[in-house]
Amino acid sequence: MRNVIIELKHTPSLEATVAASRNATTSLETAVPSLAGINIDPTYTPVQLPHLVPSPAATFDPYDTEVRKSMDTTSKNHTYLVRGQIADDTEASYKAAMKNPNVAGIYADPQIEACTVCPGTPALGTAATVARLIGVPQLAARGMDGSGVRVAIVDSGINMTYLRTRGRTPNFDAAQSWAPRAGLTPGSLPVGHGTMCAYDVTIAAPRCTLLDIALLLSNRRGGSVMEGLLSDAVQAYGHLVLVQVAPRLPGESNSLVVNNSWGMFHESWDFPPGHPGRYADNPDHPFNRMVELLETLGADILFAAGNCGRFCPDGRCRGVTTGGITGANGHPLVLTVGGVDVTRALAGYSTSGPGHLSRHKPDITSYTHFRGSGVFAADGGTSAATPVAAGVIAAFRTRFGYNSTDARTYPASIRDIVRRTAEDRGAIGFDFDYGWGIISGQRLAAFTSLSVLTPTTVTSEELAEYDLEQHNPGASLSEEKPKCSCSEK
Repeated sequence: MRNVIIELKHTPSLEATVAASRNATTSLETAVPSLAGINIDPTYTPVQLPHLVPSPAATFDPYDTEVRKSMDTTSKNHTYLVRGQIADDTEASYKAAMKNPNVAGIYADPQIEACTVCPGTPALGTAATVARLIGVPQLAARGMDGSGVRVAIVDSGINMTYLRTRGRTPNFDAAQSWAPRAGLTPGSLPVGHGTMCAYDVTIAAPRCTLLDIALLLSNRRGGSVMEGLLSDAVQAYGHLVLVQVAPRLPGESNSLVVNNSWGMFHESWDFPPGHPGRYADNPDHPFNRMVELLETLGADILFAAGNCGRFCPDGRCRGVTTGGITGANGHPLVLTVGGVDVTRALAGYSTSGPGHLSRHKPDITSYTHFRGSGVFAADGGTSAATPVAAGVIAAFRTRFGYNSTDARTYPASIRDIVRRTAEDRGAIGFDFDYGWGIISGQRLAAFTSLSVLTPTTVTSEELAEYDLEQHNPGASLSEEKPKCSCSEK
């Protein structure tokens, strides 16, 4: 049997079921039609997928900072996502189920796993080193510390008590957090990968408000395995959509930064190439559309590039080390983050582009493989690089929060600014290893207005403090073979 996500057309009973599910009174069996060849998971709460109205522009360009889609609020135009299993004879079962008039589509529901840290070589530098390199002093001097900005850690759960023992005291919003099953208490979950990510966000955004979205605790095998299904990510993002559209109190920020240090490691977990239900390179896959929806609602979304770099890939990559940025990890409306160590050398495990959904991936790189949270010997992998960058963006959002009526504050504008201000590495301009370069909080801190996409002049003192040789005298800034900050596979 193969796991699948089924997209169902709108019916009044499905709409009522989704509404009731928010009060835990749902009855899926009576709302979902019987589908030939598919076993529906009765424990899975349907997720509403609103229709997005195309931009009036002739051609939608994800790099256009002022043109985007809008959410259709007409309920009859919504579809609903459920989970099920299809027979091993997938082609025949797929065709039979697609004949059902209630079915809008059937899509792959691959396994997803954390971009875990790599064992082997020692950590390089500390969280304090990373703070200097990403410009935390400059950000803090301008009041950019994450205050009022929500950061969703979509991962294996956060342990707030542990963070406090490590000197981290961000705010926490339990009401806006989410767990995939009963018995899990957001903010009080086992110390692990998600807690590491939360710590790394607070390097640049110590006063942000964390949301615990414990996606990777949805596994059905029990124990400490950090995994789930993409259908679980659909539910997690459905929750974040509701969070983002909820009314705000006067003066409350609309800014939401979403950190995703996980992905699909190999295409064998997906439908085969050319299949209409494929995830890796299909913009119409429901999860890719959920990502687009949340970005349209103003969220800054970051995804790890992955740990399939050609110099020392994760074993789950199965030897595929080129063009391995698949699905939402390479979505054109997210920032895809690769990894560098504190000497600014590319981490050997950092996945290079091109991406499947957007060729120009990764967008940027960020720092990883340092001593930080204490959860692991090193906060490593693109798992750590991504929340470090998410913290910088949350800090920037402190002063330049999202405003639905101001295109200068749209996520596309923020991505554009981050790419433009990145410290160029590798080939001049964009390349498939570093993207547009290493994220620079120093240059972002220099912004006093979003009226122009050019920061104010950075002082010579700030540039001197940023120069790597100030922290590592004698360090060579010449290009070199990326380092394998992990064990060889």
